[in-house]
Amino acid sequence: MCYLWLETRQSLFPIALVTNASVHVVMYSYYFLSGIGIRPRWKRVVTDCQIVQFVFSFVVSGVMMWEHFVREGCSGFFGWCFNAVFNASLLALFVDFHGKNYAKGGIRDEKKSKRL
Repeated sequence: MCYLWLETRQSLFPIALVTNASVHVVMYSYYFLSGIGIRPRWKRVVTDCQIVQFVFSFVVSGVMMWEHFVREGCSGFFGWCFNAVFNASLLALFVDFHGKNYAKGGIRDEKKSKRL
């Protein structure tokens, strides 16, 4: 994705870079702590941050589309199109994961209740 954005000189690249890097700092902090034996209680926050990142990307994309079609235009529209499909698929996967793991009555809740 980064290669495509650089190759097409995508106008939103700086925003995507900062938001994606921020979410990955949170995610890898969780994995680092887990790896050294500390189980953080904020696992759900990692998934929530990822979902917020993708929703935010669509909000920013709305601004980009307005700039592209109404004003002077943005560079890298092809890269944006590919990224929109990619982000939509990731958003769907994270929302599904969130529902199965954290929502009341989700798979994890069913497994917990069976053990009790």
